[in-house]
Amino acid sequence: MAFHRIFVVDFAGVGLGEAPDANRFQSVGADTLGHVAVSWPDKLNLPTLQQLGLGNIRFDHPIPGVEPIDQPSGFYGRLHVQAQDNRRATGLREMWDFTGENRTETVFASLPAAGYAVSLAGPFLSYLQTQSAAQRFQVGSNQDAFRILYDRLYQPASGLAYVVLPDFRFAGEQQDVAAFAEALTSADHYLAQVQHDLGANDLLIVTATHADDPTVSATPTREYLPLLAYSPSRPVGHALGIRRTLADVGATVLENFGLAGHAAGHSFLNEITQ
Repeated sequence: MAFHRIFVVDFAGVGLGEAPDANRFQSVGADTLGHVAVSWPDKLNLPTLQQLGLGNIRFDHPIPGVEPIDQPSGFYGRLHVQAQDNRRATGLREMWDFTGENRTETVFASLPAAGYAVSLAGPFLSYLQTQSAAQRFQVGSNQDAFRILYDRLYQPASGLAYVVLPDFRFAGEQQDVAAFAEALTSADHYLAQVQHDLGANDLLIVTATHADDPTVSATPTREYLPLLAYSPSRPVGHALGIRRTLADVGATVLENFGLAGHAAGHSFLNEITQ
């Protein structure tokens, strides 16, 4: 086991620009983070995410206020949704579901069966609520979600904590650019405390399961999604490239806890430990 605990923060709604199949989902020209950055009257200031490497993902098309830096502390890449539909729970299921020997399984059930703790926090999503093997918390705001995450940071049990931030979805659906930018700024601030409190054997993964460009009428929008990984034991990161499926996140978690044989995607664990 490379990491004792893994914390996954889902910035659900934050996209990085149209995916190759955007035309199939009324999402040509969608660019959640880019559009929020240029539409926001103040300069977008996300120092924590920028230091982790968020700007480096878009080195070829820099995000105003979140430009690439020379030595990011995190590993960075982008995810592409593989599924052929684009409903709100599509990416969530793709990230955490896999085909078992006899039926579809989830990472959230496999870890507890192997003796590892799993905590889930998010808005009222039926998929999360059915994961009875995990400890579940319903939250209505990003602040509430981070409060649960802070609490999990002080729990010594080895395992996974997965937290969905709900404010981006709400801002995207309401086409409220100001609310989206404000949610990004505050989440960046909360994330700095999470990063500070991580133990040497902890891994933080920041990602998103869907995009919701507030300047586009389609919702959700089909975009590339961010992938950032950080551990205090690996202070200098590098590029993870474009991942073909969100299942790579679930595969990484499974491999870390010795369950790699069940994974649907391709783990990037070796890329951040070697």
